[in-house]
Amino acid sequence: MPIVLVLESRSHLDLGDLPNLLAAELGVLTVRLERAIRSIDGVARVHVYRYGDGAAHLHVWFMARPAGRLQLRGSFLGLWRDILPPVDDAHRAENLALIAAWLADYGGTAIAQPPPIDWQAPSTA
Repeated sequence: MPIVLVLESRSHLDLGDLPNLLAAELGVLTVRLERAIRSIDGVARVHVYRYGDGAAHLHVWFMARPAGRLQLRGSFLGLWRDILPPVDDAHRAENLALIAAWLADYGGTAIAQPPPIDWQAPSTA
């Protein structure tokens, strides 16, 4: 998959235990992350999952469905993660930097930076 992100709460709270202000912030952040992930080339859809069987620590997963992979629609996208071809590290770093830049536009600092371009002048020979 082009990108898989996990959003964790800093406090040991489950979804139903979030105070109203944090719940509202989670909603806004979820939409921002979905937009940022969807802006990546080759992403057709973003699946958002919340897993938590007894753990009082919120984890929200964002999984990008690759464009053209309609067989991945529905609730089984997470199962395909081990079957799809891997994304190389440079591409993954570029995707993370793009998402960090999107979030930084709303305030804060993007920690992930895009990989350097290995640029070489064209040959004059």
